[in-house]
Amino acid sequence: MKKLLIFLLIIIALAFAGITYATSRIDDVVTKDDLPEHVYASDKTPEQGIEDSVLAMFNPLNTEDEYDLIESFINYVIYDSVKKNINEDYDPLGTCDTDACTTIITTDHASIKYAYAHLNELDQLILTVSIHRFNYPSFDTAIHLTFDIDIDVDIANANMALVLTLDSVYLADDEISESFLDRLLGFADTNSIEDSVTTGSLDLDEKTYHYTYTYTP
Repeated sequence: MKKLLIFLLIIIALAFAGITYATSRIDDVVTKDDLPEHVYASDKTPEQGIEDSVLAMFNPLNTEDEYDLIESFINYVIYDSVKKNINEDYDPLGTCDTDACTTIITTDHASIKYAYAHLNELDQLILTVSIHRFNYPSFDTAIHLTFDIDIDVDIANANMALVLTLDSVYLADDEISESFLDRLLGFADTNSIEDSVTTGSLDLDEKTYHYTYTYTP
């Protein structure tokens, strides 16, 4: 009996060590300090932020880099889409500190805390989605989706075309293969995800985002 008890304790310890290792490997904490303050703490509505970001690209006096404007544009689109189609109470940098305000969505298994876009040194756009699991094994991790940016601003004809194409996906520091990503998307309601985007069009089959705009004074 004593040997059996010792054996069971060893098995439990090994299992716990395995879970601890697995969760530590994907550990990736995103905080509200990572969110773009000019978007989430702005007096503008998300719709105003979207419009202002686009119009700035046509302004010959504007000195802001077009990639920075695209980053702001996408962050406003994310915020607008969450507020209108997922969680109208979402206000992560506001005075409200309830879960409804600080978390995009919560399920029985985990919650999506934040989602925001930022540029890397190659002027690619990275969409970071942070995930928190509160049940055992609890962990914080993040998915990072890197997109190539193709932007064509025709000031003479007042047209703009933006295409984001997925280049790579990482779970924390580990790259996820496209085939594995496709399997994950197979469990999701992709039509609902695509329809939740309020501005532009998301195509999860092609893994692209398209936005076109024509300026009319």
